[in-house]
Amino acid sequence: MRKKIIAVLFSLIMSIQLVPINSLAVEMTSEPKDASDVDVAADLSSAVITNQIKSVDTIIQQSKFTGHQGHGFAAERGNNLIDSIKGKNTVVVGDNNVKNGPDRLIINRDGTKIWIQDKYCRTASETINACFDDTGNFRYYDGDGKPMQIEVPGDQYEKAISCMKEKIKAGKVEGVTDVAEAENLVRKGNLTYNQARNLAKAGTVESLTYDAANGVVSAGYAFGISTLLNYSLSRINGVSREEAIKNSAREGFRTGGLVFCSEVVAAQLSKTGMMKVFTPSSEAIVKVLGEDFAAALVRSTGKTVVSELSSEAIASQAAKLLRTHALTSVVTLIIFSTPDAIDMFQGRISQKQFIKNLSVAGIVVIAGTAGSVAGGAVGTAISPGIGTASGAVIGGVVVGGAASIAANKLTDYITDDDADEMYTKVVDNFSQKCEEYLVTEAEASSIMDKLQEKLTDEEYKNIYQNRENPQYIDDLIVPLFEETIEKREKIDTPTEDEMRVQMKQEFQEVVFIH
Repeated sequence: MRKKIIAVLFSLIMSIQLVPINSLAVEMTSEPKDASDVDVAADLSSAVITNQIKSVDTIIQQSKFTGHQGHGFAAERGNNLIDSIKGKNTVVVGDNNVKNGPDRLIINRDGTKIWIQDKYCRTASETINACFDDTGNFRYYDGDGKPMQIEVPGDQYEKAISCMKEKIKAGKVEGVTDVAEAENLVRKGNLTYNQARNLAKAGTVESLTYDAANGVVSAGYAFGISTLLNYSLSRINGVSREEAIKNSAREGFRTGGLVFCSEVVAAQLSKTGMMKVFTPSSEAIVKVLGEDFAAALVRSTGKTVVSELSSEAIASQAAKLLRTHALTSVVTLIIFSTPDAIDMFQGRISQKQFIKNLSVAGIVVIAGTAGSVAGGAVGTAISPGIGTASGAVIGGVVVGGAASIAANKLTDYITDDDADEMYTKVVDNFSQKCEEYLVTEAEASSIMDKLQEKLTDEEYKNIYQNRENPQYIDDLIVPLFEETIEKREKIDTPTEDEMRVQMKQEFQEVVFIH
């Protein structure tokens, strides 16, 4: 029965993805919270989507760094990243675990391919010896029977060439007799042996640099998604094109920066053994929900050969994915809540507002993750690769965005926003000033329009911070009234003679004026 309920919920999440994006639009009124609802939906959904598309995949890859010979996997990824930065068309292909298969592939501009096997051992002789089997023969050949290039630590390159020459002399490399070919067989790695070891550890310069480079890529994804979402939602809500571009660019930079921090922190934590904290719960969830759920979760990453895996392998991969999602979600929630925490400690928002924002963010992260995973699974079934990414985006956007709006509406029944309370104070002050300055209806409307432009989220926080100082709101509003009064037409006071003549005409034949 429990599995059926989970299956229904999973299907519901998939169905929700069909909701059009304009369903996330909100009616723009004078209430101050509407704009922030859209921001939360767009920014957090962007972060969740990015985590699913890039961050989760990166951390899954780095999970090998902490295992036996983890620095070898770190060297493989590190060399590949550096070659990519240099403009080479390179990809890691060693994840298929094919016996004696290549670790990396570089495709040259002329279409030729270079198959690479990464070997990073303590000494040059150990590195080269690791390329030969128990009988002493070279064991890495490509599909055409040609020896693959052996990528060695940069600081072992010269000695490694000498060791390879000795192997060629001994006839241990089939099809190669010229010792000079050793220079073509041995490839100088971008990393030294110690750099590769440091890359697999948390807190080192190499590790932070590697995670920062990956974080820049994720931040780029987040910037693009966040900008598009904020622009679309702003336009749907009637914001001008110029203002929508300005707002979306600002929010894109903000989201990109937070996603960058999230990925670097999550990647660093994954190298400390933090993932083990989630092991018991992730394995228990997979066991309870069964193989079908596990297979769907694995497919959400774009893997279509799930049927070729054993039940144990599927369960293991699914549990690892759950652990990774849990880690990235927790980090994302913390990073995105940090600005609110700072505001709370500075007295710019109340504790209840912080708790409300944190609750809404938590719901968005959980729902967005579920929607992205479900969307990835559906997209993979339709078109692996492109469909996987598209499905994850659609699922994360719609489910995460809808969850944000729903969560805000739900928490509104529990407590009002600080902005609502401050808005009431502003309106009361505005009404008093209308009476004091004797403004017309047209003037009051004009002043209110200008005031609304000033009442940003940041300004509401300033008002809350100065809530015990009535002068702060006066300083905000009075200049608008003064500006309006200055524009009024100057009125000349009538003279005594003018008034006497007018009164004589009005009261003629009613009273005699001497």
